[in-house]
Amino acid sequence: MVALTQPSVKPVHILVAGGNYAGLNAIKYLYTHLLAPKDYDGSEQAPPNQNVRITLVDRRDGFVHFIGMTRGLTEPDFGEKLWVPYSSVPWLSHPSITVRNGIIKEVTANNVKIADSEEEISFDYLIMALGQSRGTPIGVSASTKGEFVKELLKHHHDIKNSKSVVVVGGGAVGIEMAADVKCDFPEKDVTLIHSRALPIPGPFKDEFRQETVRILKEDIGVNVILGERVIKEIPLSVSTDTAKDPCDTLSELISEVKFSETRSVNNHEDILPELISTVKYNIELTTTNQSNIKADWVINCTGTKSKASVVNLPSSTDEPIFSQNGIRVNKNMQIDDPKYSHIFAIGDVCDRTVMKLAGVAMYGGYIAAKNLSILVKQDEESKVELEDFPEFPSKLLLLMGKDNFLFQMGDEIWERERTQQFVYEDMGLEGCINALSLKEFPKLE
Repeated sequence: MVALTQPSVKPVHILVAGGNYAGLNAIKYLYTHLLAPKDYDGSEQAPPNQNVRITLVDRRDGFVHFIGMTRGLTEPDFGEKLWVPYSSVPWLSHPSITVRNGIIKEVTANNVKIADSEEEISFDYLIMALGQSRGTPIGVSASTKGEFVKELLKHHHDIKNSKSVVVVGGGAVGIEMAADVKCDFPEKDVTLIHSRALPIPGPFKDEFRQETVRILKEDIGVNVILGERVIKEIPLSVSTDTAKDPCDTLSELISEVKFSETRSVNNHEDILPELISTVKYNIELTTTNQSNIKADWVINCTGTKSKASVVNLPSSTDEPIFSQNGIRVNKNMQIDDPKYSHIFAIGDVCDRTVMKLAGVAMYGGYIAAKNLSILVKQDEESKVELEDFPEFPSKLLLLMGKDNFLFQMGDEIWERERTQQFVYEDMGLEGCINALSLKEFPKLE
């Protein structure tokens, strides 16, 4: 490997594909352990380093706090804060760091290909933090903060002017979406439809699921339909009481601007499911039990889709690169194939954990970056053991509006008072901003 004490040697190029929780935390570690000198104290920008180059490639021009998206749609003033532009992150302006806005079309063993321009960026090491996709608006189709704010205003306007709202899908996102709409607009008729007998997939107790249903129905007032699927959707004509008001001009303007800004990437919906809207308007839903439900605004929250289709890494062994849960990685977060030990996969795109959580993704970024730093620094004579990714217990914190919450850690359902310490009005936004050092230079840990 290249020793970083040799300034005349071609710099090591590390490419991070995707930012947000996992990718940004990885770059933060690389900044303090590869770019910065040993005596770096985080008080100012680290001095230039000619031995390392880091490139972040991301479709979006900023960090998005997806944990708060459901409330961001019902409270756009809060929603606007969920996007932190990369240009405002002080350490990302380091001369050895390049931020490239672009859609990754293909990942191979030695380069990534950018869509539209067909440019290929080569690397010595790669950290894939591609994530998984939800359809917009939860998944966010915007690529800039300006687009994002316009989308929030449009969806907020549509929710506010709807009398009835239906959320399809009883996972964590669907539950929080239904709860936020009903809590912020108690006069609306809000219905949650889930295909199974109880909500919340994953390794959680029935008592946890049952209490979730009770809170939704009794404490918040959501209509909960369980054990039924939507099998038919019939468009309804717009009634006179939902006809245009002056705000509709804003909605139309937003739609026109949105189209003009994104039409160049519309042909990438196959690799970017977040470009596909999951919202429908003025329809009648029919369920498997022949229940008919009319709704002005319907959002589908039935799960995520993998972005692994862009990864072109043929297996060099009898084991496949991909598993049902994502890209297979070893305990060091490297791709589980000896041919690709220079490539790491972190966050939702990898198969390391069943539960796709922001905190787990951030820790994966830390482990991958730490191990990558070891590989870069070590020489052939002194092999350093890489760090393992630990096994985390399953956990889920449900935030159902501002006053209702439920938490299970491992096999234990926590009492309300104990859970309270992890509940914040900003849905963890400031905590993530601080953990990722988005407003200051990171300190050596």
